[in-house]
This record gives sequence, C-alpha cells and structure tokens, in this order.
Amino acid sequence: MTLGLRPGNPAEPRHNDPGTIAVVGLGRLGSVLADRLAERFPVLLNDSDPAVARRVAAELSLPDMDQREILSAADTVLLCVPPQETAAALRRLAALTEQVGRRALFVNMATSVPTEDLPDLGVEVVGLKPVCQFTAVALGLKTVLVTSAPRRIGLLRTLAADLGEVVLGPEACVGPANRAATKAALRACAELAAELTGRGLPTDIVRAAIRNVFVGTALDYPPSDANPYTRSVLEEIAAEAAEAAGTAPPAADRAPAGPRAAVRPPTVLPPTVLPPTDLVPPDALGWAAWAERPVTPGGPA
Repeated sequence: MTLGLRPGNPAEPRHNDPGTIAVVGLGRLGSVLADRLAERFPVLLNDSDPAVARRVAAELSLPDMDQREILSAADTVLLCVPPQETAAALRRLAALTEQVGRRALFVNMATSVPTEDLPDLGVEVVGLKPVCQFTAVALGLKTVLVTSAPRRIGLLRTLAADLGEVVLGPEACVGPANRAATKAALRACAELAAELTGRGLPTDIVRAAIRNVFVGTALDYPPSDANPYTRSVLEEIAAEAAEAAGTAPPAADRAPAGPRAAVRPPTVLPPTVLPPTDLVPPDALGWAAWAERPVTPGGPA
C-alpha cells in the first residue's frame, strides 16, 4: 500500500529521514524500542491504556500523547501493539489521519501480521520485522530486521541503524523463525536447569549458568576452532552422540580427554515443532536473489 508524496509532511523531501517517531503500543518491545530510538530521534509515546503510557513516559522521560496529537506531530509511526490488535489500531489511526490532514508513514512491527494482509485504508504502511527478543534489544545486541518495501529501505535503515541491519526479504520468514528459536531456547534452558538442579547446585549457580554461560555460548555461535575449550566441548558432544548411536566404544574404553565432571547420557528431546510450510515462503531459506534484485528508489513498495 503506497501513496505519492505526502503534502505537509516535512520528512517527505528528506527521503531517508524518519523525522519524529511515534511508538504506538508500549509493551515490552515498544518500550525498549522507544528508549533506544530516543537516543537519535524525537520520540512520542502512545498506548491504549493511559496508565501504561504515563508510567513508560515517566520512566523514559518522553512525552505521551493521545492519538490525534501523535498524528499531528509524528512523521513515522511504529505499530507495536499486540498482533491481534494491529488491524484495528491501524483503522483508528487512518480515520484520525483524515481528520488531522497530515499523513505519517506507518510501520508494522508485528512479526505474525503480514503487511499485505492489512486493510487498505489510504495510508502508507510498510513492514519492518525484527528477528529479536526484547531483552536482547534492551542490552544493545544487534539484530536483523526484514522488510519487503524497497521504496522505504533507506528510511528504515536510517531508523534502525543502531538496532541492526535492515534487509530486503520475505517478511513471513521472521515470525516462524522467532517462534522456533524461542521454543528451542526454552527447551534448552529447562533441560539445563533440571540437570544442574539434579546435581544439587544452588539456584544462583543455576541461573548464572543459564544466563551467562549458556547465553554467552549462544552469542559465540557458530563456535570458532580457535577456542580450545569450545573445541574440546564439541569433540565431547560428537563422542557422546556416536556412543549413543552405537558407533563408538563406551566412554570407559576411550582415552581420557582431561579432567571434567561426569557426563549424563544425552537426553533425547522431542523433535522440534516446525511451523506449517504454508507460513514460510518456498524460497525462505534462499532469498538472496530476491533480496539483491534491482531496487528503484521511489518505486512501488
């Protein structure tokens, strides 16, 4: 959904400038994004719950406004409301846009809401889908954000420059990827917590092992062979897998690899639940040609 130039919008001539940003929806991700973006842009806040808006505004020292005021002042509006509320929120904002007479660019952040499925309400809407978890954003970890709107790629890259890399690609990949990663992480954390608790370790050690060692190792993935500790752990994992498959001698018959704690037989986890294939484009894992296709600034989003 696109429009031509937006009369009266001071950000429009500056094609890659998001101008004043409004964050609509101040849940966990919306609040974190507002805090991060306020380091570089004027940021306005809005939430359907006035008490939430006042609390977040006080915490971040940013102004909260009603939606009419937001649309009178903002050039770019980030929709960070729950997925099931995205279409309704857009309808309300579009109706107010007509009354205010000033058109902002709306950015759909909901990873499970395809931008092309949103109603065409005479406003410009582009998708920007972050491969992220709100705590990681709060900690300043860089991520990838996916959009399928080449016309606005420059503006979106300016907007998200401190958050990570904005790439052109199929937005529908992001929701299933985020959900699969969340499930895998929760399974692994639960298994590790059970194992360490079963060894009699205190709660603070268990939490530190999950938050520091487990998370730190994930941040270093894929592992480097230059790290001898990581290499030894990888060799141990391979040996355990071979032993479990019956293709290697029992651990007692192998030469010791050095002092280490006793290792339990590997736990067999249930298979990862994959998203239905109709949620992921057929070329979701090979979108390079699509993403690298020529982009004409000002062309259709």
